[in-house]
Amino acid sequence: MKKFIFSLLATLISFSVFAQSADDTYVVNKADGTSQSYKVMEFPNIKFNGDGTFGNYMTGFDDFGQINVWNISDVKSVTFNIAHSNPVDVSGVFLADASANDAAKKLYKYLRLVYGNKILSGMMAHVAWNHDEADKIHVLTGKYPAINCYDFIHIAVPNQGSNGWINYNDITPVTEWADAGGIVSLMWHFNVPQNENTTIGADGSGQGINSSQTTFKASHALVSGTWENKFFMEQMENVANVILKLQDAGIVALWRPFHEAAGNATLKSGANWGKAWFWWGEDGPDVYKQLWHTMFNYFSNKGIHNLIWEWTSQNYNGDSDIYNNDDDWYPGDAYVDIIGRDLYGTTAVQQYSEYSQLKGRYPSKMIALAECGVNNSTITADVEQAWNAGAKWLNFMPWYGESMPSDEWWTKVMNENVVITRDEINQNATYMEESAQSAVDNFGLGFNLGNTLDANGCGTGKPVATYETFWGQTETTQDMMTFLMQNGFNAVRIPVTWYEHMDAEGNVDEAWMMRVKAIVEYAMNAGLYAIVNVHHDTAAGSGAWIKADTDVYAATKEKFKKLWTQIANALADYDQHLLFEGYNEMLDGNNSWDEPQKASGYEALNNYAQDFVDAVRATGGNNATRNLIVNTYAAAKGENVLNNFMLPTDAVNNHLIVQVHSYDPWNFFNTKTTWDSECHNTLTEIFSALSKKFTTIPYIIGEYGTHGESDISVSKSSPAEKIKLAADQAADMVKLAKDHHSATFYWMSIFDGSDRIQPQWSLPTVVEAMQEAYNN
Repeated sequence: MKKFIFSLLATLISFSVFAQSADDTYVVNKADGTSQSYKVMEFPNIKFNGDGTFGNYMTGFDDFGQINVWNISDVKSVTFNIAHSNPVDVSGVFLADASANDAAKKLYKYLRLVYGNKILSGMMAHVAWNHDEADKIHVLTGKYPAINCYDFIHIAVPNQGSNGWINYNDITPVTEWADAGGIVSLMWHFNVPQNENTTIGADGSGQGINSSQTTFKASHALVSGTWENKFFMEQMENVANVILKLQDAGIVALWRPFHEAAGNATLKSGANWGKAWFWWGEDGPDVYKQLWHTMFNYFSNKGIHNLIWEWTSQNYNGDSDIYNNDDDWYPGDAYVDIIGRDLYGTTAVQQYSEYSQLKGRYPSKMIALAECGVNNSTITADVEQAWNAGAKWLNFMPWYGESMPSDEWWTKVMNENVVITRDEINQNATYMEESAQSAVDNFGLGFNLGNTLDANGCGTGKPVATYETFWGQTETTQDMMTFLMQNGFNAVRIPVTWYEHMDAEGNVDEAWMMRVKAIVEYAMNAGLYAIVNVHHDTAAGSGAWIKADTDVYAATKEKFKKLWTQIANALADYDQHLLFEGYNEMLDGNNSWDEPQKASGYEALNNYAQDFVDAVRATGGNNATRNLIVNTYAAAKGENVLNNFMLPTDAVNNHLIVQVHSYDPWNFFNTKTTWDSECHNTLTEIFSALSKKFTTIPYIIGEYGTHGESDISVSKSSPAEKIKLAADQAADMVKLAKDHHSATFYWMSIFDGSDRIQPQWSLPTVVEAMQEAYNN
């Protein structure tokens, strides 16, 4: 039994934010030793009154007033009892705030689940502290936006609660939204006095936020003893106290302070209008970052751990020919969880340009359209149109007033399939169905964790680490996966060989399965897509038992199905970022690489593919719609191979992907000195043939690199011209794949051997070429 003890100093407690079932209760413990229990679902709210009493309200009968009323002096405490566990495991979630509470981690994990698959709708609160605009959207469309953003713009106004128009101490507008299932966002237009002698009025007069409105200096705000520092610290205290009140009520929030810091300061021409817009950017990026760090540390020291920190970039301000990027203003990964961008009146193509630039600069962060709307009568792009153009924002957030999109825009957007509205939010979700094409589009740059779990040949019964390191690699760590994500890779293929870890009945060794699961967990924690396969159980090795041969198929099909049933069950709880690949490079009994010697070899391969899909789907749960990958014969792409490949029948639509491999042009690393037009044309023809064959299903290049007749691979000791050759191949492959809505996975050598321990790139030149090709 887990108990939460609440202080009676709060104005309002909404217990329903904690409730997970009808059996959840809270107990009012009186000073005389008596207690009374109430079900949270029946009496979700307690409100404290100005006369020293507090009472609770019955669900649906708020207009009837408080049902039970107590004197505060008569009550010792209120306890909230939860007798069941949170369905979402947040143990692998890490935020910028190292002490972030589980509720914040849970929201962040949900955002990660959504990101790239759907986009969360949002609305900015009118002026500050309400959900009036969101209510209007509901009246118009029948749906609420998923997120409502509240602004602390008037936190400095005196006489809060008695001035007749603003009261941040009443957190009801926020708890109402959260209680209804909405996501809370908070921002702060940090108004300051016009000068040292200004007294801010009860109507909000006397405030300003940019240099034309105030003499307030950002650099002075960090210097003890200055009037700016005194005001800065006072207002941080005021905001912190409200956020603490929200935290006590169980509210977590996206937190977006000090937004649009650079303004026009990154203007290349140096014209006099190239300045920051707000006082917090007026003294340049170094002072700005100090302000951010100061707030971050101050809030942490105050015990605030319910925030997900979002930094708003100015990026290129719409035109990289006129502006530099604002990376100098970035507070750093250790202080930021999400990157936001404010864009008004931008087309779908412009949004994609901004999104892709930011994704390239901050690959491990989710990218949000933090503000959007009309700009000088130019409308903002339709959300689904921008999404289909490639701008896969975490959320969109229109502004109110003159910037508000039209009713027609809202009516269309709130009914688009890609948009999540408030009624569709499920923070307890652990899986979100994603189409195969969407997953492939999101793979980005991919890497093969080769010669690791796929290593084999040392016999049975050895310690797990013996197999993992048998071919010269080190044991896989969380740091390796995090390194990949932080350096622009979004997917990892995890080849696994199983035959030395199965008994005579086909049962997989538990220790081996747990190691596979642990490495999948590393990838999931890092935010990567991961592919698990059956690897050297196929191909030409001595342990290969899966063959494109009808007799072998008949003898092994039950063992094959049993293997995939075990894998699918063991990994069933992972979300849509995990995919399964049925087999690697399946050869016939003669180990023929280009195509099987008998046409019946295709029949055997197609049967294995069907059995793989059927076995996984039969396990149900997340696996019922998990994206699955099937390979052609030998993962080859010749005309006969493609013509004889048969896509398995699937119980669900749009959840299959085809994989081929390409070390092309074959042996080019030995025979070429430059990546010439002949090389490029070879790749162009491959993608053309694949796109012509697979018109209704996505395909990927699951392996590529520099292997040839000598089975060589580019290494850091190769001559510079050879490394350049490998880099040009990789860049060409990545660009062509992106142009064809495909994805690529490099085989090993870019991140190899002891460099995985550091971790660091083994071939940084090749990686840089890949990154540039993909991001541009």
